[in-house]
Amino acid sequence: MDPSAQGLQAGIPVKVLEDLKVSCLSVGIGISLDALALLADEGPLTIHEYPTTGGMTLELPQRVYVNAPFDEWFCRDAEAELVTRDGDFAVEFRGSTVPVVRVLPLPGYLDGTDSEGRAVTDVVMSHADRVRLSPFIGCAYDCSFCDLGTMEYRARPLDQILEALDIAARDQALPPRHVLISGGSPRRPHYDLFEEICLGVVAATPMEVDVMMSPMIDNLGFLDRMAEAGLHGLAINIELFSAEASIEHLAPKYKSTRAAFDEFVGHAVEVFPPGRIRSLIIPGLESAKETLDGVAHLASLGCDPTLSPFRPARGIALERRPPPGAGLLAEMLQRSREIVQDHDVVLGPRCVPCQHNTLTFPWDVE
Repeated sequence: MDPSAQGLQAGIPVKVLEDLKVSCLSVGIGISLDALALLADEGPLTIHEYPTTGGMTLELPQRVYVNAPFDEWFCRDAEAELVTRDGDFAVEFRGSTVPVVRVLPLPGYLDGTDSEGRAVTDVVMSHADRVRLSPFIGCAYDCSFCDLGTMEYRARPLDQILEALDIAARDQALPPRHVLISGGSPRRPHYDLFEEICLGVVAATPMEVDVMMSPMIDNLGFLDRMAEAGLHGLAINIELFSAEASIEHLAPKYKSTRAAFDEFVGHAVEVFPPGRIRSLIIPGLESAKETLDGVAHLASLGCDPTLSPFRPARGIALERRPPPGAGLLAEMLQRSREIVQDHDVVLGPRCVPCQHNTLTFPWDVE
């Protein structure tokens, strides 16, 4: 059945779709044996390469995307179950049967290598319609909710990055529409190298390119040069708002970059077109009030707040910390919607498929 027709025929209330996605972001999803059998020929169901993408990505009716973990310890509390109905996938959730428009595949280059024999996935990974490039191995910082800080830090050469991008851009399993330069943050002596890589990627591809990053220290010129070069936009992530939680979970990142955050975001909003700057904040690692205060602060700066709930994951310091409950996430979503209405911003990201691991829905950006 045509996916758009299936979505229209489903007639699933918006509240059911919202509650289902929020539940999956909180405690994941189960998979029935018949669904597993139907998925058996699709290859691996997930690659645990980053905490918030270590699940299967589903497209639900009305273009709702969700990355739902299924093999983590907290998924034993899952309320949703992927099943089959008449040969198609569906999700059983709180007495409702929700058709699945699509179970998104993993990219076709998982075992691929470049011309030097280097694994393509060392540099690039595709999620929904986005290619994510990682210019650095490891990270300048060591945050408790991320595993990048445990890796030996070093930069990747631009030629390796561009070749991996070319391979991913030609992938037929999961064709990309845009690019996100992300991964670990550069150390301050590597700001120039990071800029060179960003400019090289923008020049090498016709696809829109965004950068996800921490604020730079004493380097507002980076933003001017990125805008002039044609970078599409940036995600300048605050991650946590309260000082107490930031000191606990962000440690050196908070101490070195928070003082530069407001000015960096404010300048980005000035030099990029409206709607191109967002900032990720993580519900579940500080009180709901503190996160909502952060949402209000981000909105006041003119950027789109993006709520990406904390997810326990393998290899991070908080691997056994419980995820935030679905009820709490639903309440924070509603309050955040009220907050952004008072400013000329929306809940990010504005790209609908990229909403898969965030508390955002298509109707939040339309």
